[in-house]
Amino acid sequence: MSKGIAVKTLDSAGGTQLAGGQDFFKVEGQDVVLLSDPVQGHGLQPHASPVMAEASSWMSLDGVSVCQEGHKASCGHPSTGRSWFTLPGDLS
Repeated sequence: MSKGIAVKTLDSAGGTQLAGGQDFFKVEGQDVVLLSDPVQGHGLQPHASPVMAEASSWMSLDGVSVCQEGHKASCGHPSTGRSWFTLPGDLS
């Protein structure tokens, strides 16, 4: 089963997805989250300055992999995603 794509401010991985690696591909008016994009801090280390540590092996933007539901941030929390915008072939 495919999982939904993660987007800035509408999704979270322990803290709100902040995105920032790109600003040209949007879903629901928000930037799509990419590998290494920041997540809002939500506690002490490693939760103080987390970034997305996992991403799609199937889709990338400008050569950087797109994050989706279930991909983890460096703090270990999995991301949520837009259930209606899924990427085939990932996180089955």
